Amino acid sequence: MKTITRMELKPGMVLAEPIEHGGEVLFKAGRKVDERVIERISRYNILTVTIMENVDFAKTHYEKIQYSKEFQDFVSVYREQLLVYKAVMISYLGTKMSIDSSVLMNIYRTIYDKVSSDKQLLDYIYNMMPGEDELTYTASLNAALLCGSFANWLGLPEDEKKKLILCGFYYDIGKWKLPNEILWKPGKLTEEEYALVKKHPVIGYALVRNDTNLSEHIKNAIIMHHERMDGSGYPYHMRGEKIDIYARYMAIVDTYVAMASPRTHRRAFTPLQIIGTLEKSQDKFDVSILMPLIERISQAQIGTKVQLNDDSVWEVMLISKHPYSRPVLRSEEDVILNLAEHPELEIVKLA
Repeated sequence: MKTITRMELKPGMVLAEPIEHGGEVLFKAGRKVDERVIERISRYNILTVTIMENVDFAKTHYEKIQYSKEFQDFVSVYREQLLVYKAVMISYLGTKMSIDSSVLMNIYRTIYDKVSSDKQLLDYIYNMMPGEDELTYTASLNAALLCGSFANWLGLPEDEKKKLILCGFYYDIGKWKLPNEILWKPGKLTEEEYALVKKHPVIGYALVRNDTNLSEHIKNAIIMHHERMDGSGYPYHMRGEKIDIYARYMAIVDTYVAMASPRTHRRAFTPLQIIGTLEKSQDKFDVSILMPLIERISQAQIGTKVQLNDDSVWEVMLISKHPYSRPVLRSEEDVILNLAEHPELEIVKLA
């Protein structure tokens, strides 16, 4: 809603609040403005009226987010900083000259300053629609932003938080050398295409290994972020604590970013859907990192509305720990549904 002067009022606008004069209701809230409305409020010398804005007509969470000024401001700053990030990294790839870490951290802080909380950041990233020609860059920028939020939730000291954020900016740099038509192919990759994609950690490491200004942890995150605790990862099938701690962080961040990003053949997965996937793959990740993050991300979903595979819409009321991805839901009619007791039902999107 917003309040405007009588002179700004135009036919087609909708009143958000009733218009009263001398204790009499002249027009009720919800009335569409026409010439009669304008003439009458002029006659009674009513100076201001409150009208509905686009966001007031929004029904879904996605629509409300898209219309909100805060989100629009965030997107504007995000896109500006994405261009800065893209230019900085392309220059790095071409010249091999070290990047001043303060440049990348300024990109992070400029964007992060546009959100009120880490919960809101996750929500905004989920509701953004990157251009297809920017997916590689947005994935890395989103990873850096999430690294900051995850570091906050894990209580990391500032120096470790900074190092993790820088890992986010660099870790997928090898993909920038691969063709976009393979990286973001709508259908299934061929064996040859998948084999090429799996080379990106080694390609990335080769790009940065001689950069003496980069921490070894960041270099390790580049080459090890697809390694898995059970040895099922690549390129070297490393296990357990042989994997650098920052690569273990990035394994989780990378999985989250990949699933939270929309593709041409599917929408982005919701946070609870992502948590469900991570829960099923616990043996692949460092659980000492994974479980605190799962708890914080899932708790951040309380109060959000979700749509199930039967098209019903519910509010997340309570998070259960076994598993976190199957919360207790509440309908508008105050019906309670424990998703853990209904394996036939699945969350398919935010509502």
